[in-house]
Amino acid sequence: MDIKLSVLILTKNEESNLPRLLESLKLLNCPHEIVVMDSGSTDSTLQIAKSFGARTYVREWSGYVAQREWAISLARGEWILFLDADEWLTPELASEICQAIMKDKFAGYIIARRNEYLGRMQRMKPTSLLRLARKGSVRVMGRYVHEYLSVDGHVGRLKGYIGHRPYRSLTHHWEKNGYYAYLSAREKFEDGRRVSFLDLILRPALMFLRYYLLQWAFLDGFRGLIYAFSQAWYHFQKYALLYEMRANEDHTV
Repeated sequence: MDIKLSVLILTKNEESNLPRLLESLKLLNCPHEIVVMDSGSTDSTLQIAKSFGARTYVREWSGYVAQREWAISLARGEWILFLDADEWLTPELASEICQAIMKDKFAGYIIARRNEYLGRMQRMKPTSLLRLARKGSVRVMGRYVHEYLSVDGHVGRLKGYIGHRPYRSLTHHWEKNGYYAYLSAREKFEDGRRVSFLDLILRPALMFLRYYLLQWAFLDGFRGLIYAFSQAWYHFQKYALLYEMRANEDHTV
């Protein structure tokens, strides 16, 4: 039977997350393969992937864009579903995915993603991401962080959602935000961006209001308040790091 769908997963030390994702892929009732691209796990990630029948590959980390482009080159399916190890499919979404690729109406599909945060699913508005696409139509865009997919052709939207557990704890949340803030600051630095007073004062405040009010984090009580403050702090870190990079550059000139 021809493989209709390739599920591509990037991993590194994901033994705590991967079983839930791979178990959820059993909900797919269309011909599919699982391809795991690992960047040097030292735990049981690869053994877990193989136990679920995944094709596994190991390659030194070269950045999100390069890793996803490499993953696409390994896919045998006509369609590609991009998932992270800390995500999983819901039954409704698994059914929709198979129906969508059989109808072949669009070149790609946007899927909502809901976060599990501090032990519960968030009630705030989910994010929407292009995650399902025809192999020949998809491109990976971006540089260091927050890469995204683009397709040549019309894009549809599925009703189901991807489950997502991005942070194991608050400490993990803040550590991860610090890493992404550095990568984002580096991008801005290379683009010649400078920091204004408003970037450090007004932007974080506006980001807090965006998450807390416009994206309904207030519905999650204290968890939503913590989440909104944490995301606002991420934006402050990003511009503070950019300021440091510029200051170091000016000092060495």
